[in-house]
Order: sequence, then structure tokens, then C-alpha cells
Amino acid sequence: MPDPPPPGEIVQGPVYGPPQVRIPTRQGSALVWLLRAADSFFVAVTIADTTPYWGDDFVLSLNTSGRGGDRPGHDDFQWYLRRTLDSTVIYRGRAGRWEAPRGDPDWRLGAERSGGGWEVSARDDKNAWHLVLRLDPAWLAGTDGRLPRIAFRVYDDSPGGWFAWPVPVGKTPAEVEQSPDDWAPIR
Repeated sequence: MPDPPPPGEIVQGPVYGPPQVRIPTRQGSALVWLLRAADSFFVAVTIADTTPYWGDDFVLSLNTSGRGGDRPGHDDFQWYLRRTLDSTVIYRGRAGRWEAPRGDPDWRLGAERSGGGWEVSARDDKNAWHLVLRLDPAWLAGTDGRLPRIAFRVYDDSPGGWFAWPVPVGKTPAEVEQSPDDWAPIR
């Protein structure tokens, strides 16, 4: 892969190749690139959306051990990235639920754009919004030979709807983040 995407860059196919994941939405698609460069793993996203709303979101759910599970557990993490990054929350699974940092349901990222082994940047334009999330390799080490698992979910306020990958069988797109068993292994 070429050099890693700089913060806030709009990732496009001519430089990084075709996206590994396409999530159809009512305004087009969310395109997701999974990129390895230098000592990091990058999730770069372009979401077609001409109706900006602070609460539009892109959710990345990660099962670090590869064990899965029917509910979020201690080895599950979720980056709940809002279009207005200040409103972003990073969750950890605990006892079948997603728990906010320090147990504070009102915690938000605010002006910070990084944490323990991750960093995020965003950019908006008139037709889409773009995210680049950088993760240290430790997030993707897996456990006991198992591959970590990943899932994505998009919320678009207007025209409204939840869209997910992988598409959960027999569940709504908004439910994908509740079941690590349904997430795809990262190869």
C-alpha cells in the first residue's frame, strides 16, 4: 500500500484501490477501505450524504479476541463516530452491554481525537463525509490463533435509516453491533 492516509484526507480508489466494503444507503453508499501501512491499521470511510446532521454516525465494532459472542463482552470495542466528532463515544463491552468510558453516560470525545492506540480525523464536503481511523496493530492481534472480528453500521438522519455490514440475518441493521458472532473476521 502507498503511504498511510494523512488525517482528514479523502480516501479514493485510484490511490488505495477499490473499497473492501460497500454499505448501500438511501443516498448512495458508504465505502470502507481497510488499509495496513507502516505500523498501523487504517479504516478509511467515505459516506455519501448531502443532508448533514450532527448525529449522522459511522459505528465500527471490533471483537479483538476473535471469540465472538452473542452479546458485547470485555474483548469488544465500539467507535461510535458521529459526523460532529465532538459527540463521538468510544464504548467497551461489559456484561452484554456497551459501556461508556468511566461509566459516564454523558461522556463525549469533545476536542480529543485520539485515545489508547487509536486516532480519528474527519472531513465534510457537500456530497459526503469522510473518516480515517488509525488503530495500533495490537487491536488486531487476535487470541489463540483466532482472527479479530469487525462490523460497521451507518446511520443517516435524512432520508433516515440504519445500514450495516455484514448484513445481520434475521435482524435489523441497527442490531449488528449487539452480536459479535455476526461480525466478519479480519484477514
